[in-house]
Amino acid sequence: MESNNNDEKNTRALLDNLFEEVRSFQYAREVKALFEYCRRMQHLSAYNAALVYTQQPGNRLVLSAKQWYKENRLVKPNSRPLIILLPFGPVGFVYDISDTEPMFGKDSDSERERLLDKYINHPYATKHNDLFGFKTELDNMEYNMSFFGIKYEMMRAGSALGANIRVHYNSIIDVPIKKKGKPEDLKYNSYFWLGVNDKAEAAEELVSLSHELGHLFCHHLYVDDKWWKRRKLEENSKEFEAESTAWLVCSRLGIDSRSVEYLSGYKDDDQIPPVSFESIFRAVNQVENIIKQRLTYRDGYLYKYDRVFKKQADTIAQQEQS
Repeated sequence: MESNNNDEKNTRALLDNLFEEVRSFQYAREVKALFEYCRRMQHLSAYNAALVYTQQPGNRLVLSAKQWYKENRLVKPNSRPLIILLPFGPVGFVYDISDTEPMFGKDSDSERERLLDKYINHPYATKHNDLFGFKTELDNMEYNMSFFGIKYEMMRAGSALGANIRVHYNSIIDVPIKKKGKPEDLKYNSYFWLGVNDKAEAAEELVSLSHELGHLFCHHLYVDDKWWKRRKLEENSKEFEAESTAWLVCSRLGIDSRSVEYLSGYKDDDQIPPVSFESIFRAVNQVENIIKQRLTYRDGYLYKYDRVFKKQADTIAQQEQS
């Protein structure tokens, strides 16, 4: 156990050091270059793309040694590895295409372009207001909300308000516990309320939800519980983080969002407000996780931080197994 704790501390220190340079970004041009890189590197999580960019800007395509081997390329001796965060481990290593060579034959520009086309030059087709566009993503988001203590509802609002999130303890949410057989919902008090405009088209809904969830996952909201750590920021810093989260999530899905207008309002030489880039990229990862799949009750805030919920949920899950 002590070894695992030491590994976790070392990993955290390493990541903090890697993001130290990103924290020094002060001008909009630096941030735009970073965000654009993360938009293109869709085969990486936004967080890992930021880590790679921080260590060595100018990479064209990074893959692990195993992935390069599957592409019939080998990592050159003494090549510099770049660190990424693994889902179920501390860190992993990737290498830029310039640090690899083909296993057979000569290297060629056409072969490199083929690999770039395969991994990078194929952004999502923009679905915009297609009636069925993003239905799966929105269904996943709605299903996953309760795991984070969110009461999710459609609301009537004017066109200027796409969605709204606030702290709310007075609603009962149904949290699905069982994965097999007849589903059983655990009724539990909400922590948050999230309303989305009932007139919004699918793409607009995704943009608005990503923005509001950006506020949540960047810890801008005040929650009266010991497990929650609110970050006290000025309003312009909060908005910059939430808009950045929405832009990164939606641009990686191929959606043009109003966040572009917000961020483009900062000219290249403009200073950005004080923000945490690590918080932004962690929020992007969390929103993308909610969008791409249906989670389980063990993946959300309730199970991770609320001891009462954890006990009740585990009791129901154990009854299913018995």
